[in-house]
Amino acid sequence: MDMMINGQNYPITGIVEDEALGHVPIVDLHLMSDYEWHVSCLKSRLENPDMYRRVLGEDVDSVIAKLQAAIAKYRKAVAV
Repeated sequence: MDMMINGQNYPITGIVEDEALGHVPIVDLHLMSDYEWHVSCLKSRLENPDMYRRVLGEDVDSVIAKLQAAIAKYRKAVAV
């Protein structure tokens, strides 16, 4: 059985009983890991640095360096 959320179907993997809510479905949603989030943020800044500078007033070079350091830390942790 599936559950439609915002126009997309997700498989229901179980049901939880709640006194106030009754039967609550457990839905299989793909969540982005912190690593994937950092990679996505880095890619976006590398592709659109002027937008981040103009719209957010961001020090893009500094943010890129921090994102690269975080990504390297995740990779190092996985390699151990």
